Amino acid sequence: MLVKQIQLNGIVNALVGFFFLSILVFQKGYNYAPFFLCTFALGYVIFELRKKTIFSFSYEEKLLVWGYFFYFVTFLLIFLINNEKASLLDNPSKVLLFLLLIPLFSRFYLQLTWIFHFIAVGALISGIVAIYHRFILNKPQAFFAQMHIQSGGIAMSIAMFSLIVTFYFFTKKRYKLTALYFVFSLMGILASFLSTARGAWIGLPVILLFILIVYRQYISKKVLGGFLAVMVLAVTTATLVPNTQIAHRFIEAKNEISAYFDKNNGSTSVGARFDMWKSAWLQIQEKPILGWGYKGAVENRKEQGEQKLISSYASGFAHVHNQYLDDFSKRGIVGLFALLGVLCIPFAIFFKRLNKGSIEQTTVAMLGCVHIISVAFYCLSQGFFAHNSGNVFYFFLVIVFYAMLKTTEKASNLCSKY
Repeated sequence: MLVKQIQLNGIVNALVGFFFLSILVFQKGYNYAPFFLCTFALGYVIFELRKKTIFSFSYEEKLLVWGYFFYFVTFLLIFLINNEKASLLDNPSKVLLFLLLIPLFSRFYLQLTWIFHFIAVGALISGIVAIYHRFILNKPQAFFAQMHIQSGGIAMSIAMFSLIVTFYFFTKKRYKLTALYFVFSLMGILASFLSTARGAWIGLPVILLFILIVYRQYISKKVLGGFLAVMVLAVTTATLVPNTQIAHRFIEAKNEISAYFDKNNGSTSVGARFDMWKSAWLQIQEKPILGWGYKGAVENRKEQGEQKLISSYASGFAHVHNQYLDDFSKRGIVGLFALLGVLCIPFAIFFKRLNKGSIEQTTVAMLGCVHIISVAFYCLSQGFFAHNSGNVFYFFLVIVFYAMLKTTEKASNLCSKY
C-alpha cells in the first residue's frame, strides 16, 4: 500500500510539473495535465465516496469553493435568463471541475522542490520555443499557432514564477542554481516580449517591485543593485534588437493612442480597445444589475457600430478586451462581483502568509500572489477568461499553489512536534 501511495504521489507531481513544461510547447498544451489530474481526482473522489468517506474542508477551502461556485452560478443565471447557447457554460464549468483537485492534493502531497525546478525549466522552454518561432521560423510573433496574446501573458507569468524560485534558492545559498534559474527567468521574459503581447508587459514593473519588497530582508543593497542592473540591461537589449519588434510595438501603441484621441480612429488595435471599453460602459449604464448577456451584448455592440457610436471595426468583437468591463456589461454588477471574488479571495489567502512562516511558505505564497496580480493586469487589456487557456491557467494554478501552501504548513507543523 505504501509503495502504491508513493507511486501515485509521483504521478500527481509529475503531471503538475508537466503542466509548466508543456503549456507553451504544444497547441492547447495547457489542457493535458489538468485533464488527467481532474480525471484522476474524479475517480479518487468517487472511490472514497463509495467507501463512505466524508471529506472535510477548512474555512479557507470553503471560501475557495464558494467563490468558484458563485462565479459559475452567475454564468448559469444569465444563461437561463437570456436563453444563451450551452457552449457558453463550457469554460466556467471547468472552474467547478478543478475543485475536485482539493481533496486529491490533500491525499497526494505536492513536492515543493520538484515543482520549483519544473517552473524554472518551464520558463527556459518558453524562451526556446519563442526564439525558434521568431528567429528560425521567421514568424511575426512567437506562439503564432496559439492565441499569442494569451501566450504572452502566460509566458510572463511563468517567468515571474521562475524569478521567485530563483530568490528561493538564493536564500538557501545555492548560488549556482540561483544564477542558472535567473537566466531561465530572463528567457521567460524574452518569450513574452517575442509574443508582442503588450498587455503582458504592463504589470511587469509592479510585480518586480512587489517581489523585491517581499524579499527585501534576504537581499543586500549590493545584490539588489546587481539584480536591477541586469534586468534593465536585459530588457533594454531585447528592446533595441530590431527583430524582436518590442520597440516597434511601443511606438505603434503611442501612435495608435494619438490617432484615437486626435482623429477618433477606432480601427487600430489600441483604438478599437478604447471604443470597445466605451461600448461596454454604455451597456453598463443601461443594464447595470444583470447585464445584457453574451448574445445581447454582441448584438448591441453591432448596433452601436451602425449608429457610429463606435467604429465598425470595434463593433465586431465578441468581448471588449477588458475582463472587468466585459463581465460587468454581460452579467452586470453580479458578474463583476463574481469575477472580483475569484481574484480577491485566493489573493487574501496567499497574501496573509507572506513572511509569516518558513521561507518555503513565503515562496509558495509569493507564487500565488504574483499569479493573481499578473492575471489581474492581463484582464485590463484582454478578455483573459474569455479563452479556455486563461480559465485553465488561472483557476488550475490557484488550486495547485494553494495545495503547495498547505504542504508547507503541514511540514511546519510536523517539524514543530519534534
